[in-house]
Amino acid sequence: MRVLTAAEIRGLESCAVESGVSMETLMENAGAVVAAAVTEKMDVTGKKTVILCGKGNNGGDGFVAARLLAAEGAKVTVVLMQGAPASDLAKQAYDKMGRGIEIIMYRTAGGAVDAADVIIDAVFGFSFHGRLPSVMEPLFARAAENKKAFHISVDIPSGAVCDTGAVEGACFKADLTVTFTAMKPAGVVYPAAGFGGMTVVRQVGIKEEHLEMLPCDTESVLLGNICPLFPKRDPEGHKGTYGRLLMICGSVGMAGACIMAARAALRSGVGLLNIAIPHALYPILAPAVPEAIFTLYDPTEAPGEAVLDAIDKASACLVGCGLGTAPYATKLVDAVLENAHGTVVLDADALNILAKTPEKLLVPQAPVIITPHPGEMCRLNGRTMAELRADRLQTARVFAQTYRVITVLKGAGTIIAAPSGETRVNTTGNPGMAKGGSGDVLAGITGALCAQNMQPFEAAYSAVCIHGAAGDLCAEALSQHGMLPTDLIEKLPQVFLQIEGK
Repeated sequence: MRVLTAAEIRGLESCAVESGVSMETLMENAGAVVAAAVTEKMDVTGKKTVILCGKGNNGGDGFVAARLLAAEGAKVTVVLMQGAPASDLAKQAYDKMGRGIEIIMYRTAGGAVDAADVIIDAVFGFSFHGRLPSVMEPLFARAAENKKAFHISVDIPSGAVCDTGAVEGACFKADLTVTFTAMKPAGVVYPAAGFGGMTVVRQVGIKEEHLEMLPCDTESVLLGNICPLFPKRDPEGHKGTYGRLLMICGSVGMAGACIMAARAALRSGVGLLNIAIPHALYPILAPAVPEAIFTLYDPTEAPGEAVLDAIDKASACLVGCGLGTAPYATKLVDAVLENAHGTVVLDADALNILAKTPEKLLVPQAPVIITPHPGEMCRLNGRTMAELRADRLQTARVFAQTYRVITVLKGAGTIIAAPSGETRVNTTGNPGMAKGGSGDVLAGITGALCAQNMQPFEAAYSAVCIHGAAGDLCAEALSQHGMLPTDLIEKLPQVFLQIEGK
């Protein structure tokens, strides 16, 4: 699904006006789809409906919805959150509301909000930046405390920044967000996405041909989007057909990370898995992953000829899960960056090793995918966590373009950015996945897809989507509290059954 910025939406609105669709019509249609969202949910006759309206065009959408809901029998109260409407369009919509609608100021609206059956947030739209005015916070808090009411945001939740998904202070908490024309970054990027509830896209008059003409770098990812990327397996295929993945992972005390990544890779269809580990780990890994072959090395002599030969033969390399940061681990990371021919996936300790010298990411001739969590990202780019949270999309994009690597910035709504500027935002997964080991599973899936010659960017966002889909199956079957990263691996076959259309 396309994800459009505020500037792109403004451009589409200008195209609509040039083609003969007035801004007044767009506003009328916007208010109508908001009103329809309420009437689809409930019979509004006699329902106390409070609409919080700003002074701009978002407030104008609210005025239109107020008029239409009142006509359906709702008891409508419009709360002027910023005083009288300021834009010409909003003034026109305000004047059309007519009688029978109560109009009050926000300072006296507490009782109405407490008693409401429906609360509609039409205060700020996609032009909002910064922090919600402090005078509005108490009323937003009271709206949130009214648990019996149905909460709706118009376009995006007020308090969220459209293009970044940032929320600097208070934000309206919606059960449903009705957004217009296309999804906005605030609808898929956290923390803003956490305030919108279910987000539905409704068309308000922008022609489809104008949408199709607009280049779009950012899209959200659903499982259905990635199915075409997985062709049927060749009936005459063999293990060589489906790639050779080399994993350089694991160390004494961290064997589990390697095991989880390996099992996830095998469950994701790779033909041959080669795991390079110190001799001491072989008795642990061999029975845990009997499908793999092993390249053993002496840490005091790493990387060694055997490892270099394995790197040369691999169609993809995964480095870092439980590897540690000892000097020999640094040498192994360097050896992969300097010698790999296939896609390189760098996770966990490989990223910690590179944090002091991220310029080494410019060395490989092969494509590189990095999979940092926010802490690792901050170490790599030298930014603070606050800076990262303020604009996760831009953080991932800038790093991808600067170091020419596909950047998978993990977290709720994982962001996948390519050096070209293409960006994907994942929509699968849940908080039950926030446990040590989940990242190792993702790394294994990613490495396996790369080894099977999937295009690296497609492999990266497909792996994230599959990983999240497995997490959703686990949460459904086992609960978010009780699920484990190892459970994700066991749910991968069910996800691939969906991909295969069975």
